[in-house]
Amino acid sequence: MPRINNLKLLEFSLENLEPIIDDFYLKSGDLIISKDPQKPTVLMQQNVNLLESISAYSFAKKTKSSVTVRMALKKILKIIKSKNINYSEFVSFWSVVDISYSIFCKMTNKEQFRILKNITEKYVELRHNIYSTYGYTPTTLQASKDAKAHKESGSLGIYKVSKILNSHNFKKTNNESIKKFISGKKKYIESDKKGKKLFKDLLEYYKIDFKWSSKKENKMPDFLIRYKDDIYIVEHKHMKEGGGGQDKQINEIISFISHSENNKKIHYISFLDGIYFNLFANKILNKGKISNQLNNIKKNLKNNERNYFINTAGFKKLLKKL
Repeated sequence: MPRINNLKLLEFSLENLEPIIDDFYLKSGDLIISKDPQKPTVLMQQNVNLLESISAYSFAKKTKSSVTVRMALKKILKIIKSKNINYSEFVSFWSVVDISYSIFCKMTNKEQFRILKNITEKYVELRHNIYSTYGYTPTTLQASKDAKAHKESGSLGIYKVSKILNSHNFKKTNNESIKKFISGKKKYIESDKKGKKLFKDLLEYYKIDFKWSSKKENKMPDFLIRYKDDIYIVEHKHMKEGGGGQDKQINEIISFISHSENNKKIHYISFLDGIYFNLFANKILNKGKISNQLNNIKKNLKNNERNYFINTAGFKKLLKKL
């Protein structure tokens, strides 16, 4: 029998919702522009050079100067290989013409030049004159960087769970041997990355089938936690909204707690944080898809009493009760 009733722990999680702003997910927000306009950063200077080169290209096209056109394109090609220039108005425009900057950077110089000519021509036609009329500003560089901050969330989730475990005196042992891992009371590994090898060794050591992985193209969970003789395999998700790929992710962690092992010391934990979790407690929005998801969670918990579905508050309470 589990130390904590898993349905009661779910109810506790639903009564202690996720914060609207979670400090763990505050992105670095590093400035790539200067606080002082009189002291521009290298990126700001490069962007000015880029815009001047685009203007030179535009003028050369009007005057039909093929030599100047080629010189301008060569300069543009050199500049767009600069660090963080992908945040510029020009490179941000590339998605409009369905060109990937990352793929572009892997092409040969000859291919890049040919594609860049087409992009620049379209940019001049559709954007450059309008932007020039309103006035280009370095703040666009920063706004573009900030808009892509969500891409940092994955690693921040791992960091958050690790920090919570550390605060409850669990020791990270990603690179330790099995012998060291099973010593002491509280240990954990980040099983999907640095601790992947040790995780696989531990599955064999504890005779864990881990059938969930075989159904998910051998996907690794995020953490494996040991408290005394009990093992907790954790899959963590940070979600703000549903729809599309997010629905697949929520279904993934719901299915995670549908699995169990013959060894009664093995537990599966689905740890969902982010404001999507709060929908389960919202009586107005808890209908249709959300209601079905919550019913499936409760069903899996009833069928697998050693497993848990929790949010941040629930995870902390579980660790505290161990």
